[in-house]
Amino acid sequence: MKAKNYIKSIFSKDSKYSNRGIDKSELTSVKQDGMMLTVGLDFGTHQTKVCIESKGGVELTYTFVKFMADANQSFYTLPSIIGVGKDKKLSYGYLPANFDGQIIRYFKQDAFRTSSPDRSMTQEQAMYYSVWYIAYILFDLEDVFGQDFTIQMGAPTDSSHVFTAKQIATRIIASAYKLVEEVFANDKQKFLDASYEQLVEKTELVAYSNDIKEEYGLLVFPEAYACLKPLISQKKIATGMSLMVDIGGGTTDISFFTIENGVPQVYDFFSLSKGLNYLTYADEKIRQDNDSNVKDQSEIDNQRRSTFTNEINNVCFNIRNKLTQEFKRQTSLRQDRLLDALKNRPLVYCGGGSTFPILRETYDGYRDIKQISEKEWNTKSMEQIAEIIDRGLCPILSTAYGLAISTEHDDIKMKPFRDIFESIRGTEEQHSQSGNHCSTFNYADDWDALK
Repeated sequence: MKAKNYIKSIFSKDSKYSNRGIDKSELTSVKQDGMMLTVGLDFGTHQTKVCIESKGGVELTYTFVKFMADANQSFYTLPSIIGVGKDKKLSYGYLPANFDGQIIRYFKQDAFRTSSPDRSMTQEQAMYYSVWYIAYILFDLEDVFGQDFTIQMGAPTDSSHVFTAKQIATRIIASAYKLVEEVFANDKQKFLDASYEQLVEKTELVAYSNDIKEEYGLLVFPEAYACLKPLISQKKIATGMSLMVDIGGGTTDISFFTIENGVPQVYDFFSLSKGLNYLTYADEKIRQDNDSNVKDQSEIDNQRRSTFTNEINNVCFNIRNKLTQEFKRQTSLRQDRLLDALKNRPLVYCGGGSTFPILRETYDGYRDIKQISEKEWNTKSMEQIAEIIDRGLCPILSTAYGLAISTEHDDIKMKPFRDIFESIRGTEEQHSQSGNHCSTFNYADDWDALK
């Protein structure tokens, strides 16, 4: 089952599936006594993915959580949907075909900004829904693993709003923990039996503090950065200037980075508030009570796709302008040396939107298009890899995998653009007797790893 059909099977509003939670059968062998696990939580606008890192032997292993759709079927993603029934009780993820009530979507996207696109949901309301949705997953994780795990979560943000986004994500997870462990004492059924009004009354949106972050062992990373981790860990990218584009349900995250001493050095990242929901008029479909999920790329509106690609191209254009200005300011090399270095640079795609070929475009000199695949993963450490490859899910699960990879801290340091040329700072164009230019700038010669 390939990715687009897989997405179709889990997102239909008319699904026959009922609310069942995590498939625990594949997780019993993951945990060993006294071992702390790392949970990579990719809380998405359309769907949520979870990857668990464990050390059961000499090497780290990775297991993706499956979610039960019914008694016989489970999937690697959980729809980011909450149903509020006529009885005011909430259901999560897979809703029954005859569900009678209000369906809530896009609460994750709304939690990270001031209000929803049509002003129907405040940020506080969206945070409540986000807390309950994360709590629904936490109940099962603690049922299987106790409290022997830490969570590493992604947050949609650009480089100028990192701290604010990390605060929001930390508050959501910490509030969910308190709901699970203190308010409902790990009784999931009691949580599911609570009405909307009861949940509002019992839920505390905790204030952000370093203490609360450390108490629960939380790490929060920009989603644009998390996508890079699988590539870097497998040394699939050589030194040079590259772009990563993660097209999700509600946002598109773009990273501009180099690899220095085997470590990603991020110079800038961006988060556009446009994804598949924008490209398919999903908000209007919801208001008309139609299914909002993308089943085929023919549903992507061409006019909106043009706007979408223009915005990404503007980001790439601005990056190039910054580079050009710094190159001119710091060196006396001819500008065509930089332009040669930027020719055919790699543009790596991931996310659910990248499964649609018409969205994998070239941008402003970045013409070597790559899509995340099993080649960029440490597949020897995943028992589930054959099924994941068969379903074409590597681009969709890559952020969760990246979040699960151990990192000592989440204090991502960005270098200023001026430092990208520190090795050639002050260099002047030189000529040999034959009149040839010296080879002091060679970013253009390093790219072969992904070909």
